[in-house]
Amino acid sequence: MFIANDLTELIGKTPLLRLERLFPNCSANILAKLEAMNPTSIKDRPALFMIKNAIDAGDIKPGTEVVEATSGNTGIGIACLSAIMGFKARFYMIDTSSIERQKLLAAYGATVVLTPAAKLTTGARELALAYCAKNPDTTFFANQHGNPNNSAAHFETTGPELWEQTGGEIGAIVIGMGTSGTIEGISKYLKAKDSSIHIVGVEPAASPVNAGGSPGPHRISGIGPGFVAENFERARHRVDEILLVEDEVAFEWARKTTIAEGFIIGPTSGATIWGAGELAKRPEFAGKNIICFFCDTGERYLSMDDLFDPGTVLHEGYENGIDDQ
Repeated sequence: MFIANDLTELIGKTPLLRLERLFPNCSANILAKLEAMNPTSIKDRPALFMIKNAIDAGDIKPGTEVVEATSGNTGIGIACLSAIMGFKARFYMIDTSSIERQKLLAAYGATVVLTPAAKLTTGARELALAYCAKNPDTTFFANQHGNPNNSAAHFETTGPELWEQTGGEIGAIVIGMGTSGTIEGISKYLKAKDSSIHIVGVEPAASPVNAGGSPGPHRISGIGPGFVAENFERARHRVDEILLVEDEVAFEWARKTTIAEGFIIGPTSGATIWGAGELAKRPEFAGKNIICFFCDTGERYLSMDDLFDPGTVLHEGYENGIDDQ
């Protein structure tokens, strides 16, 4: 029997799920890595690596406040660690981030600073860096978009897990690109094992910066920060293809997956599943494993307009109408 001493021992070793209900009669085998089964999300992996390495290097000491610009999940992972490791945390995030993400950060005791959505994550990051510049002796900027320990987490854990779980039989892998730490670490590990594995990144069609386009507002929280991350620059030569996904398509596949597989997911997961489905249409992937990701739980996005339909919620038995109750 395994009994964990704390939540850090429960990060990683997530299962794969065959998406046969979602993709019946598919010529490829589409598999989802269930990263939502980490304590908080896929971002628990880099959060742990970044924080532990910073503590070991003496960058985080008693009294240090860890600062980050986040769309939510990395912040939530760091905030969870702050609760059990005893450091302070402050997060800058755009004000259209779901209320669930905002409240989760606050629930862990972190300070949440909302910034204008029109300035994208770039604006949030600039304010985070300015705060650290004003408080250099008491802050540590986690720098998830450039910190090598972000990708190291996936090189040392996620990549090896996928290789072992599939017996090395991987035709393609589809990864959402936000900080690009996931695609950097996984591509580095898997390409070293088998250079023929097709590495595919997905980013919002409305903000296709990694594909050479211009930044813009979009609604797929978790990917498309509006600038090219250092992590992506280090991984660019290993990324074979970039797919651009429309907001509503990512939303649609989150809904389809939730109904078909019984596992509620959010838009970034929907984007990677859509991408896997697009690859599966190609004859070269027939009979091969295509991997996508359930990055986190869709419960984190229930307040988002147009994502999940509340139309099946009924009210009965109110004599004076529900507004009078």
